[in-house]
Amino acid sequence: MSAPALEARRIDSDTYRAVMRHLPTGVAAICSTDPVTGARNGMIVGTFASLSMEPALVTFSVMHSSTSWPRIADAGTFSVSLLAADQQHVCRALSAKGEDKLSNVGWSESGWGTPHISGSLAWFDCRIEQQFTAGDHLVVIASVLDMTPGEGAPLIFHGGRFGSFRELA
Repeated sequence: MSAPALEARRIDSDTYRAVMRHLPTGVAAICSTDPVTGARNGMIVGTFASLSMEPALVTFSVMHSSTSWPRIADAGTFSVSLLAADQQHVCRALSAKGEDKLSNVGWSESGWGTPHISGSLAWFDCRIEQQFTAGDHLVVIASVLDMTPGEGAPLIFHGGRFGSFRELA
């Protein structure tokens, strides 16, 4: 006996968002330096993930409508700072509209010339390898050029709120 043929139902964006908000995500700051002007650019993503160990690749997605991503992408290299539990202010600053998002955020320049957010849990310096369209987003794949571990609890976004990780006994 064969399985009945199923037809995909239309998934509306409000329902999709309501279901996906049950999945906690880490918060990562993506930052770059314009090679011509020296301007610093930044944005927040909740989709940063490891993609491959050999070679070391990471991935994240960004909305097509992002005004920050084109400036970061033009640099070719960027940093990723994994935000710590006490860095909600960094998330808000880099999520805001505007040109100079790093003006009220502590950072230092990496050996690759990219901004590393001070106090973050870890830092990556990356080079864009691929970008492709997937629905209303661009999927970015990048090679890891360098990385530095840190310590502490991560900033987590879940159910429309910030939180942090707590181990259960």
